[in-house]
Amino acid sequence: MPPTGTVALVFTDVQGATRLWERCPESMRDALEVHDAVLRALLDRGTGYEVKTQGGAFMLAFASPVEAVRWCLEAQEALLRAPWPEDLLSQPEAAEEWGPLGLLHRGLRVCMGVHMGEPECRIDERTGRADYFGRMVNAASRVAGAGHGGQVLVSGAAWARVAPEAEALGRPAVRPLGTFRLRGLESAVPLVEVLPSSLSERRFGAPRAPRERQGNVPAAQHELIGRATELETLRRWLREDTRVITLLGPGGMGKTRLATHLGGLELEACAWEGGVWLCELAEATTEDALCHAVAQALGVSLTRDGEVSEPVERLGLALNECGEALIILDNMEQATRPGAQLLERWMVLAPRARFLVTSRQELCLPGERLLELGPLPLPAPGETRLEEIARSEAVRLFVERTREVRGGFELTAEEAPRVVDIVRQLDGVALAIELAAARTGVLGVGQLRDRLSRRFELLRSGRRDASARQATLRGAIDWSWNLLEPAERDALAQCSVFRGGFTLEAAEAVVALPPGPLDVLDVIYSLRCKSLLRTQETDGPAEECRLGMYESVRQYAADRLPELGNAAELVARHADWYLALARGLRERAPREGVTEAHRRLARERENLLAVCDHALAVKPATSRSVAVALEALEALEPDIVARGPLSLLLTRLDQALELASAVALEPSRLASAWAVRGRAHLEAGNLDEARQDLEQARAALHGLGAVAGEKRVLVDLSIVARQQGDVAGAWELVQQAQGLPSGGDRWLEAYAVGHLGLVEQARKGAGAAIPHLRAARELFRAVGDVALEVGFTTHCAVAIGETGRLREGKALVEEAMTRAASVGDRAGHTLARLHLGCLLLEEGKASEAREHLTAAVRMGRQLGVRLLEGTAMGELGRAELALGDLAEARHWLAEAISVLDGVARWHALRFAAHRAAVDATLGDASAAIASFEALEEAPETSRCPVLRGLTTLLKTAADLALAEAASKGGEDARHAREAARRCVETFHGMPGEAFSSDMRGALRFLERLLSRGPELRG
Repeated sequence: MPPTGTVALVFTDVQGATRLWERCPESMRDALEVHDAVLRALLDRGTGYEVKTQGGAFMLAFASPVEAVRWCLEAQEALLRAPWPEDLLSQPEAAEEWGPLGLLHRGLRVCMGVHMGEPECRIDERTGRADYFGRMVNAASRVAGAGHGGQVLVSGAAWARVAPEAEALGRPAVRPLGTFRLRGLESAVPLVEVLPSSLSERRFGAPRAPRERQGNVPAAQHELIGRATELETLRRWLREDTRVITLLGPGGMGKTRLATHLGGLELEACAWEGGVWLCELAEATTEDALCHAVAQALGVSLTRDGEVSEPVERLGLALNECGEALIILDNMEQATRPGAQLLERWMVLAPRARFLVTSRQELCLPGERLLELGPLPLPAPGETRLEEIARSEAVRLFVERTREVRGGFELTAEEAPRVVDIVRQLDGVALAIELAAARTGVLGVGQLRDRLSRRFELLRSGRRDASARQATLRGAIDWSWNLLEPAERDALAQCSVFRGGFTLEAAEAVVALPPGPLDVLDVIYSLRCKSLLRTQETDGPAEECRLGMYESVRQYAADRLPELGNAAELVARHADWYLALARGLRERAPREGVTEAHRRLARERENLLAVCDHALAVKPATSRSVAVALEALEALEPDIVARGPLSLLLTRLDQALELASAVALEPSRLASAWAVRGRAHLEAGNLDEARQDLEQARAALHGLGAVAGEKRVLVDLSIVARQQGDVAGAWELVQQAQGLPSGGDRWLEAYAVGHLGLVEQARKGAGAAIPHLRAARELFRAVGDVALEVGFTTHCAVAIGETGRLREGKALVEEAMTRAASVGDRAGHTLARLHLGCLLLEEGKASEAREHLTAAVRMGRQLGVRLLEGTAMGELGRAELALGDLAEARHWLAEAISVLDGVARWHALRFAAHRAAVDATLGDASAAIASFEALEEAPETSRCPVLRGLTTLLKTAADLALAEAASKGGEDARHAREAARRCVETFHGMPGEAFSSDMRGALRFLERLLSRGPELRG
């Protein structure tokens, strides 16, 4: 009898039947007879009812979905053993297919679908056969139509009735596939694949229906800026079946944004049959609260059949029923211990579920993979190119969020440095950048930058949907602070005294905790695990761990410091540690190498600046506070001179020396401070100020009998004189320095010998300088001072190039560039690159020279070293002149003269001679004449044969250009050409050592004018 009421319908169909009929019709006819006989034999033994058949498709009805599924499982096994025709088995659609455990497919491959409901049953009066009608019949047909040959698909409604009886069915292999949109049905239908245990290795493609997106994660609305690498890492780990991934990072780093963006993409792709679910756990602190939050997100009831079951177990079973599902557990840091216990149990109960956790602390679960979010990438230090700045992810985020409040905002060359300052001050932290950008609705970018010192008042969100911990920068950090133990809060507040990172040894020396079970190392480790401290990359020893804080966290902790008291003692411990470190490194430098000492001090630049700033903030100033500030600045001198910017040193030295006038200081400390400031002014190109400070330092050191100190200052004064064009004065000063003993200080001996060589080069030429420059280079290499080794390698290369040995000079300067890069010596690298450009120019490779010189201009400006910047500008002008671009040449030469005036008189004059010649070639007679008159009257020109020769050559070129322009090839032009030829012949007759590269370049320029005439103009 046909079943009525609640009925389970089964539809079957033969996969690939059409193709098989076309290829082997005889065998297919026999095969269908076998197929029908197998299915009907099983029906005869059971309770099923054959409704109808069409070709190889059957429609069957069962009173129970359990019996329907049983019949399907038995039919799949029986079809495998059926006596199929040999010709059929030779076809791909019916061939034998084996797996590791046995036969998987053989003969016709039949897909079967099971669905249950209450269809209308009608009896045909003529035949007496029953048929079924209604929506559930269509649904049952679509369930079967979604399957593949050899597959049994059961609707979710039917499986809910079958699942409790699965044991009686022989423990079939069950795989939930997800929810699908079946054609013609309004509601989506969950599908479950069920196979006999003997055929559990059968694998099929995705069901032949679009998947219904399951989950509650919001769709990804915006591009996720700056997290492409992390996003790809998460997807790769999920593909690798990682069970638990924890996203780590301090508040505001973007953990929730990344997790939900990934979830939205995965949900959109329908990649998880059980869905993608976001569980917000910020308010949950206990196991029970966590379970209820997850249950609410998944829509799972924690009661069943009126009885309360264990929430953990119930949720685990519910997750298992979902099949492959991605569960995002957001904000678990306040409940890491109960959360870890829950996850460990759910991983056992739901082996196909994957968990993505966001937290500020790891869970320490087996197989857990950690992805720690760092800040968004910032522009490279000193980067000024707009296109490079615009590529920075931190800048991109600021620009995009600013456009949301100021639609027409564009990143311009004028705004770019301000935006870089903002994102750098905010450490590239995503939340802080977004909150800052939101303020551009009422503040300009410059105003916003200037107010960031009050960041916690400024950075608040106006979004109604933002939680308290996301609405303000302070709220994000408050959340973490409130989860800390008292000892952790105490240590974090004290760590705010550090700047730029610190070592564990420094923490143990500076941080003082009350007596208790935990020592400083334990608490520091705990803060690192909670993402409030971060590990910093360092170029130090591999075994040295260096920690740091994001600036917003540091400022927050500093604001909390007064609550703990004893801030003055903390600052004193900090100063004592770093000044002792600096003294120790200075003492060990002769044994361990100057560069290694400087490298270690460079890592503590920010801490030494903090020592100085804390000391300068003492009101009223005391002898100790001023002495501490000056000692810190003296320790900083080598690093700031090498890496810049010099303003860091000069502004603080000015302030400290002003305070020193009102307190009693040791004369040696004051003399050292004057010497340091004098050298800083010298590097910055402030020659008059440098001379004043250095002479004051020399007098004080002489009075103290500090011979070595006086010797160094005399050398420094010779540099000032040389750069002011007073070669005779420089010679006298360096001779006085040579007359004083170095006291066994090989570094000082190298310093004096090297600068003697530079004075000799100005007096007698490159040949006289080279022996001294080589000696200095070797001495600096012996004492381990790579920065000055680089400097004198470059000076030696220049001198060698001046003698015409360009290949040797280039090899040396390239060696200097490599050495400078190896120790982060930006000043040395800039100097070497500048002179590589000069040597290439001398070699006739003006285009290559221009590239290096353009870079040197930018690098010199970033360092704040006007001598380097101005000289690079002038040499760039010479390169443009060699390339024939006179307008660009005039621009760069004028810029160089402006920068070098008062910085390096000799360089300013030689570039002025070149500019006058360019002015004349461009037809500006009055400017050219005035410039040459000024050059001829300058005392430096009369004293320096190189300047005299250069001026003569370039004035001849100018006269020729002006005459050509005025007489257009007439008598005056002819006379000017004759004079120019005589000048060329005179200079060609001079010995090579009397020539400088400048003079050779000027001679080439004059010869081009003679050969090409007015074509060069423009």
